[in-house]
Amino acid sequence: MTIESRWKQEFEVLKNYIASNPEISIGIYETSIPEKLRDKFYMLFDNVRKAVVDSWINSFDFDIHTLGKNYIEAENRLAESLNLKHMDLPVDLASFLKTPREGMMRLLYNRLFELLQGKISEDNFQEMAKSDLTAGATEMFRLAYEPWVFVSLLLLLEPDEITGVGLNEKDIYTTSLDQIVIGKQAHHPAKRIPEFIIHSKKLDSYIAVRMPVTREVDSYYLPVEIPTQRVLRDRTGDTSSVLGYRMIFLSVVQDLKKLPIFADMHERKVNGPDLAIEFLMGHDLSDPGIIGQIQNRLEILKPRLGGNIVIMDPEPKSGFFKIKENIDTYSVGFSQVRLQPIIDKLVS
Repeated sequence: MTIESRWKQEFEVLKNYIASNPEISIGIYETSIPEKLRDKFYMLFDNVRKAVVDSWINSFDFDIHTLGKNYIEAENRLAESLNLKHMDLPVDLASFLKTPREGMMRLLYNRLFELLQGKISEDNFQEMAKSDLTAGATEMFRLAYEPWVFVSLLLLLEPDEITGVGLNEKDIYTTSLDQIVIGKQAHHPAKRIPEFIIHSKKLDSYIAVRMPVTREVDSYYLPVEIPTQRVLRDRTGDTSSVLGYRMIFLSVVQDLKKLPIFADMHERKVNGPDLAIEFLMGHDLSDPGIIGQIQNRLEILKPRLGGNIVIMDPEPKSGFFKIKENIDTYSVGFSQVRLQPIIDKLVS
């Protein structure tokens, strides 16, 4: 039996279980699975998804397993160096990086129910599942590569201390921190501040860090004044569950009593980071629309040390090159050390 046909065998087992338990009803408009039958149903349901994933997980143009292994190693080193209780990622990304098979299975949940509901045929399902996995895995690889670079850059700074950052009605303040939720943002209707501060042994200075989604940065520039300024009391915002392409901000902090506010929309002020880092696949470099978006964000931020692009293709053709005068581009693959030139800029 070929691995491609194994999912059909598992699907037959699932169909037979449903047929032998008429209490299970799976229709186009309503699904009912009695609690006593649910565990067995989902075990067989998952067996089908596993078989489908196993058919294609090794056929992609990128190495999911190496990315996951490298991320876990980097995360563990960072947690140890900063005495963190734990680090966290959005569920979909964590699943993709730490248990790739299970992460890929998540992409097939609705599609398999469509097959059970009779909306699509088995042949349709096989083609659609392959397409879903290819598109979904490509997207998840890009989104998962970003936190690996983020953690790797922090490690290259040789961090030995971490400080949380908060914002009340008047001021930014520091607080103790024993965990990192990558991408977690303190909530304020106007001000965009660092997620946390680390102390870098390498630079003997503090570094402010933020990892915003790119669409957030697109909104920093406001052509007209926001009519009302208000502060939401006793509320924190957490965008860590938002899956979207992100940037990395790094800024040297001379005084913890004078922390940066990267953007204040009410005052229409943008104080860009020292370094702004974006992510692209190699083929994106030839897309003028995508490059134009990056240039627009750099025009908004005006980072002191310029813009940087990290290419996410796993096999770089070259280590460093420029696409624009103010943008340095790095192909690093899975090599952490190739990110070092970005950190070296902070010394200047």
